[in-house]
Amino acid sequence: MSLELGEFCMREVEYQLKKFEKALNRLKEALNADVDQSILIDAVIQRFEFTYEMAWKAIKAVLKYFGERCNSPRSCIKSAYEKGWIEDEEAWLTLLEARNLTSHTYNEAIAKKVFELIQEKVSLFDELLNKLSDLTE
Repeated sequence: MSLELGEFCMREVEYQLKKFEKALNRLKEALNADVDQSILIDAVIQRFEFTYEMAWKAIKAVLKYFGERCNSPRSCIKSAYEKGWIEDEEAWLTLLEARNLTSHTYNEAIAKKVFELIQEKVSLFDELLNKLSDLTE
């Protein structure tokens, strides 16, 4: 990789990690908000969708920096698992399914289940952000 390409890739990694971190902070903010339950669920799910998007794009940027490719959330999660960047592939794929469910349809019962899943698994995002940040320092 040329120095110029390496610098470009590192800037992309830093940009994606900052976006991921900001999205995660906003998700946590929503999880801790003291508002009406239905508004809270909607806000958390929306922020979760965005955080998941930023997470897999951060993985994609770091993989690119190391000369590898992934083109979809699923392939990026699988690559991150193979590299040891995430420990629980099944949990990440479950979150992907939840994101797909909530972004394509709205069902109150599903929304409540996804909300509970997010509360339970939000720490996975922290773990990934820390791991990716450590890899690129």
